[in-house]
Amino acid sequence: MEILRDSLGVPHVWAGSRADAVFAQGYLHATDRLWQLEMFRRVAQGRLSELLGEETLDADRFLRALGLARAGRETAISEETRTLGEAYARGVNAAMAGWSGLLPPEFVLLRAGFESWELEHSLAVEKIMAWDLSQYGVSMSLAGARATAGDEAVLELLPSYPDWGVTILQDAPGVPAGDGIAGGPAAPPDPLPPAVSGDLIASARMPAAARAALEAASTVRASNSWVVGGSRTATGMPLLANDMHLGLDHPNIWYLIGLHAPGLDVVGQSLPGAPGVIAGHTAGVAWGFTNAMVDDSDFFIERVDPADTTRYLTPEGSEPFRVREESIRVRGRDEPVRMVVRETRHGPVMTSVDPVPGGELLSYRWGAHDPSTTFDGILAMNLANSADELIAALALFTSPYMNVVFADTAGDFGYQLAGAVPLRRSGRPPLLPVPGWTGDHDWSGTLAYERNPRLLNPASGFIATANNRQSRDSLSLVISPNRWEDPYRAQRITELIEARSDHDAESMRVIQLDVRSGFIARYRERAGSAFRRAGLDSLAAALEAWDGRATVESTEATLFHAWAEALGTALRARFYGAAGGFGYFPQYMVGRALDAGGASVDSLAAQAALEAADAAGRPWGQVHLLRISHPFQDVPVIGGLLGFGRRGLPRPGDDYTVDAAPFEGSVPRFEVTAGPSQRSVADLGDLGRGGGFILPGGQSGRPANRHSWDQLERWQRGELWRLPLDRSEVEARTVSRLVLGPG
Repeated sequence: MEILRDSLGVPHVWAGSRADAVFAQGYLHATDRLWQLEMFRRVAQGRLSELLGEETLDADRFLRALGLARAGRETAISEETRTLGEAYARGVNAAMAGWSGLLPPEFVLLRAGFESWELEHSLAVEKIMAWDLSQYGVSMSLAGARATAGDEAVLELLPSYPDWGVTILQDAPGVPAGDGIAGGPAAPPDPLPPAVSGDLIASARMPAAARAALEAASTVRASNSWVVGGSRTATGMPLLANDMHLGLDHPNIWYLIGLHAPGLDVVGQSLPGAPGVIAGHTAGVAWGFTNAMVDDSDFFIERVDPADTTRYLTPEGSEPFRVREESIRVRGRDEPVRMVVRETRHGPVMTSVDPVPGGELLSYRWGAHDPSTTFDGILAMNLANSADELIAALALFTSPYMNVVFADTAGDFGYQLAGAVPLRRSGRPPLLPVPGWTGDHDWSGTLAYERNPRLLNPASGFIATANNRQSRDSLSLVISPNRWEDPYRAQRITELIEARSDHDAESMRVIQLDVRSGFIARYRERAGSAFRRAGLDSLAAALEAWDGRATVESTEATLFHAWAEALGTALRARFYGAAGGFGYFPQYMVGRALDAGGASVDSLAAQAALEAADAAGRPWGQVHLLRISHPFQDVPVIGGLLGFGRRGLPRPGDDYTVDAAPFEGSVPRFEVTAGPSQRSVADLGDLGRGGGFILPGGQSGRPANRHSWDQLERWQRGELWRLPLDRSEVEARTVSRLVLGPG
């Protein structure tokens, strides 16, 4: 088999069989991303402390209780997929067997080696993919707010989707209520489940190291994808664009690759640790992902049997806790740390590693704990060459849950929600932890795949997804209890698509770089009024005359966001009052308060304007700075010497722009640690030539390697890099060639 690399180090594999192709892929992933493979494996297994010592012990405890590796071992895959997965693992190990010289610097600094890679490690990567789509943090944060502020106050914090927000199925007929859904029509969710304890439940305190490790290895948070049909393009053929927004770390989570073998001809983004291409295109069909915001996890409050503490209550009486013992090796300790994890019929009891006041036991029901066929689905997608074949392949993609847009070279385009959507006996997901002993909220199965939202060739000529609500029918409440993202990005994408009927690959790329913020557009005049009430007329006039574009040159963007952050801080303090102004208070609460208005909000807004005035005159790119993180980035001397991570790069945009750049902090430094982890555009009229791909970093995980950062400036400028399908075009771009033979 041959591996041809272009000038950015992107490899194309030509092999005589699919097994050989994924063998080479495993070899490449290990060659370029060995430390990333090691970290993915250790995150899934809860084995960080073997390398990092006491600092990550709490993280390992949390990860062991969560049980990602165990869930991976129970994943259901076909024999063909097993064969390919084992070939991938052999490729990883072949790279290690032939390794010469030092291992990547992280191994050297920690004096660590690399164990052999097994199929089960790849299967566990899928579970890491699913983690970030769970509602663990949101559910516990809402419960904590309820504990702090009370039942009445927490009603204000519950998420909702605005009436003006665009939906994905914008011109689709309504789904008949109850059709195909267990339990009949899905009624609107109860505003608040009844309290079951005087102490209630406080916010989750997942160990920071566990959170950071999982987030660095997760795949889809907020994202954009859209597809435009031939009626709106210059060539009469569809166009597809995708950018998945994740934490921006080094190395990047994606690895660009082309895989070519009999029946296999695919290019796009692969995930180190897993065979195949996750998102990209074949010779016949292209696809892209966004988080579908499916609520796939519930917390159940369990009651211990008062007569026997080794048992807990169920609707049929009491059952014994299932118990497993975990042994955690910690660097610097002679003996391993032992822990016991209890499990109920719902899932692991997480309060042993994430304790809450009042002594309540919370078990965690999560869809990703169930056996899945996602690896079968990914490999079937890689073999698809039409919209129909892709839809059939997505039936096997059971977890995580994705909005998938697609288009094929026959001119068809569409949308499909992929994933096995959980069904509850209550008819909808609960917003907060619910009693586990009644059975009222138990899961009763999954929604049949053919009932998942789907849209083909709509009359509008396009489909846009940006983590927005799928539809306004009863089915949407089975999918999520209003936990979709605010519709600003989806609304802006829709506006830009509708603005013309002759789109091409370049216009798709330009839309990806749009930095007009819907949040700013909605509240800019309110900000101007606040500055006028504060006696700052010149600043008010500047805001009112501004077009709402958060460019790096814009001083108005700095002023507006300094004001919005100051107002959010004041509103949070007012909400929690005597509790000290701390607690869960998402950013949408600022918009809600401004929409409601009133003298109190006006007063807080004016005071926030006074506080923000010091930020006047500072360009957005001076205070809104990108940080690409690496665990060793801040290690004295070594971090800078070896070039781990990047920081201080000016970024346009904000949380709500199409070119998303969410931030933390306040003036003088808004730090951006998330954003487009990739961008891609596919022109179905000229696949392999029109559009392309790009990463915010490079192919290599070694910080000093020339392919570690050589895509970053292109990503900053919004450029794309072609991945041809034709062998002769790949040959013309080849700068290095590697031949892998038997043995």
